Amino acid sequence: MLEEIQINHITIMLYVTDVEHSADFWSQGFKISHIETIELPKGFISVKLTLLNQVTLQLFSKDFIAEFSPEVLTNTPSLLLQTSEIDKQHTALKEISPMVSDISEVTGKKQFYFADLDEHYFAVIEGY
Repeated sequence: MLEEIQINHITIMLYVTDVEHSADFWSQGFKISHIETIELPKGFISVKLTLLNQVTLQLFSKDFIAEFSPEVLTNTPSLLLQTSEIDKQHTALKEISPMVSDISEVTGKKQFYFADLDEHYFAVIEGY
């Protein structure tokens, strides 16, 4: 019988065109903290942002990933973000996102989707 192993933290890796610009987008759009800039080989950087206590979003340059881990370059996480303030979140993202859908209701909950600066699409749903 296998012993239970607990995960203590989750880091979501997102590959973007411009790390600093993308970090600004996420920081402004979700009012989240920039916790660390990491120096990588050949002058590349990575930025970590706090989404929740035990969840971070780590941004990597697509050029860096293409050179050092090309097999994962096309991987994009599918994020469903939950908020109790969906109308405020929708308004905030409309100010900075290249595309934000209208709010719709599905299964009794409000939701919308948006694109980041690299045209990755993510969803936001009313919850918690």
